[in-house]
Amino acid sequence: MERLPTKEQILAILRDEPMTGSRLRGALGLPKRLKLSFKQLLAEMVDDGTLTRTCHKEYRLGERDSETLELEPGEERDNRRPGARSRRQLEGTRETGKTKRGVLHQVDEENFIVRELDTGKEYQMAHRREAPGKDGETIFFTLYPHPKFKHSFLAKVDRAAAAQEMSWEEVKQAFMKDANLPQGFSKEIQDFVAKQKAPGERDFAGRADFRSLPIVCIDPVGAEDHDDAVSVELLENGFRLGVHIADVSHYVPEGSALDDEALSRSYTQYLPWTAVPMIPDELSGGLCSLHEGVDRLAFSCVMVLNKRGEVVSYEFVKSVINVKASISYGRAMELLEAKDEDILNLATVARLLRKVREKNGILELASTEYGCEFGENGEPLRMVVHEIVESNSWIEECMLIANNCCAKELVRRKLQGIFRIHEAPDTQDIMELYYLLPDLFKDAPIQLRELGRPRRGDSNLNQTVFDLYRHLVKRAGTDETLMMRILRSMQKAHYDSNSFGHFALNWQDYSHFTSPIRRYADLWCHRELSRKGAELSAERAHNVIEVCDLISGNEIKNQKIDRLGVKVCATWLLKAKLGEEFDATVSGVEQWGIFVAVKDPMAEGLVRFRDIAGDDFYVFNPERGLVFGKRSGKTFKRGDGVRVRLLRVNPVRGEADFSIEYKLSSKREELRESDLDPNEPDFAPGPRGEKPLRVRRPKIGVRKQPKRPPRRRR
Repeated sequence: MERLPTKEQILAILRDEPMTGSRLRGALGLPKRLKLSFKQLLAEMVDDGTLTRTCHKEYRLGERDSETLELEPGEERDNRRPGARSRRQLEGTRETGKTKRGVLHQVDEENFIVRELDTGKEYQMAHRREAPGKDGETIFFTLYPHPKFKHSFLAKVDRAAAAQEMSWEEVKQAFMKDANLPQGFSKEIQDFVAKQKAPGERDFAGRADFRSLPIVCIDPVGAEDHDDAVSVELLENGFRLGVHIADVSHYVPEGSALDDEALSRSYTQYLPWTAVPMIPDELSGGLCSLHEGVDRLAFSCVMVLNKRGEVVSYEFVKSVINVKASISYGRAMELLEAKDEDILNLATVARLLRKVREKNGILELASTEYGCEFGENGEPLRMVVHEIVESNSWIEECMLIANNCCAKELVRRKLQGIFRIHEAPDTQDIMELYYLLPDLFKDAPIQLRELGRPRRGDSNLNQTVFDLYRHLVKRAGTDETLMMRILRSMQKAHYDSNSFGHFALNWQDYSHFTSPIRRYADLWCHRELSRKGAELSAERAHNVIEVCDLISGNEIKNQKIDRLGVKVCATWLLKAKLGEEFDATVSGVEQWGIFVAVKDPMAEGLVRFRDIAGDDFYVFNPERGLVFGKRSGKTFKRGDGVRVRLLRVNPVRGEADFSIEYKLSSKREELRESDLDPNEPDFAPGPRGEKPLRVRRPKIGVRKQPKRPPRRRR
């Protein structure tokens, strides 16, 4: 007669690896008729602490000695599910059973095995698109059951664990590789750039000479590529504003290998620790850059303004300039206080230009930009907030008006320009914002039924929608959460070969002219404005529509990598705080988890629903933008304060995982599941155990019909 195995036999098998009940029964060779008795035995071992059962239904060796704690008189045992760190990162057998270290060995061209350092066991590596590493390399790996063979495992590289062991230099290199950022330039391009020389009198022929003007270049501290400078001259009836831009087109021939490479990159990729230039450093930071006291080739937009700051006339001319002062934004403010004449004139013109824009309306969605400060060893030291001072707006206003004039000139001359367009928000997106944040629409200047179609004819401008969004931004004030919601309801600006208008600027014509060192669109517009005679009808080296599509797509990629670079620095600082608890704020909720933001260091991470302490089951409700527990009714939404614990970080990917220990709210917020049913939109959530409040949502665009009088009986 077959008997159940002893506890010692079960523990001997589970000592090597965890198993589910069915696999453990198979390893012991027990027949199916003993299944119930065997499950009862395992349950008893779990109760007495000899075994533990994971959320994946695997049995592991227990921690009876550490978990059998005596309770004080009157104290109740806490049966809540612990936070994720308690479940996954306990010291001892649980942790070593997850991530392992081993040496990689290549069997043939495609197959690898890994030999675990602690036990010497060998495991086959799972097939992936990329090789797991080099032969003889030490890696971190985890195991998972083989899909075909019973009692066999496959190994896969645990890059998160490996990232925690990397040095800062290794993290940067791995990030650059994962982001697929270009490294250097081809030999053909390097040879071409090496032949370029500083401009001389021969290059100055036929150009306007602006070297005597009081030209100033204002940039952030540490900037190496200076592509714009400004000058202001007082006139009898106004001002002459000169916006002088580096003439990159002089050094980058159209259709050359350098031009093709610049187009494929489309932008200079700025990272907190470096920059990946669109064109080689010898040009971007050397011959093209507008350095102080050096003669440089430029493309100037010279505008005549009246005393109110309105543009009376403008012209685009190739020029030669000599920057008299290259200063930072902070230094510009110091010169303003010292009553420097040139800086005073620049500040006056910038303020007048802004007043002109304010007449037509300004839509500004302010947001906080973060950067990283590095120590002497080159490693991240702390996260900082980029300070915005008044001198930032001086340069911004001058660049905006120059870009506006560039677009007008392209349209007037019917050139194949590249325009920056921004479509008005879609009516459906506005309605979703209204249902999510109705308080923003209080005292709105228009009724939502008056929205109509956002776009009419060949223009993206819509004054009705623009006035509505000015009201929303004013209502949001300095609340970044609300401002982000408003921004998400708007369309994304992109490039087009037609001047359809820029909704946010409320300008029909807008293009990019002022940054050809770091944006290909500006370089294209420079070439178009330079065309004369037969060049106007000549075939371009690239199709303008294809160029617009390419640089618009690369812009999205560029922005994502830019934000990710900041997260890499933040997670590197978090790496030293694994296991610590923080006060955090819920910054977003999605169907896959809750995003939280901590202040020291300033970083953001993700809390998966399974990493919320307790025994609840959490559901995302997109209608109300929150997460709620089906059992407790506890909710999490933007702005909530929570206490979190840092579980793991991956600096290479800028990822940080937290668990929520508890909510930092004294007011108990509980909801019933039926209150949050998206099929019942007319009900607002009420306290648990109480009848939900009925909310009448306004019927947009539908008038209430009067009741018909009763029919008379005949």
